[in-house]
Amino acid sequence: MGQRTNILLQIEGRSGAHLNHVYHLQWGCYKYMPMAFLHFLSGQYFRQRALDIFDYFTIALQLDGLKKTEGDWGRWDFNKFADCQNVLQHCDNNNGAMVVVSREERYDTAFPAYKLRFLIGPEDSRDELPFARWVSLQEYLQHQHQYDEQRDDIFARAFDALTTLSGTQHFYKQLS
Repeated sequence: MGQRTNILLQIEGRSGAHLNHVYHLQWGCYKYMPMAFLHFLSGQYFRQRALDIFDYFTIALQLDGLKKTEGDWGRWDFNKFADCQNVLQHCDNNNGAMVVVSREERYDTAFPAYKLRFLIGPEDSRDELPFARWVSLQEYLQHQHQYDEQRDDIFARAFDALTTLSGTQHFYKQLS
């Protein structure tokens, strides 16, 4: 029922340990997932410095309609396109996904590095297979039924600028 999306979150600690979570986000289409990522970024500036990166993300993901999807997600690497596709085959999704990989920096534990990616789901993929490639936020928004070219393109450019300034890496094409 409704617009169903997923957030795939991989947290990599300084020690090399990693933790994967997959979330179902009812009505997460359109600008909701990018706004959730901005929530992550703004939260890092206000979190307690002693708070472990794994604990921080557990607390930071307090979004309406967000439910953790149980599964053995630890065996997948969300840095790999094929692994993300495999995970999404086991999810309830019709409107796309956002993949966030957060890596705690060796010398700067207060501000992790982020890799951000978007995928288009089956309802919005039009002339291609769903989850076939990484897309920019602008392209992700263009595939949504609520797309408003003027406002959404401004939002996408502002989002890209803000997140790039924070050190976030954006990936728009398939990585091997």
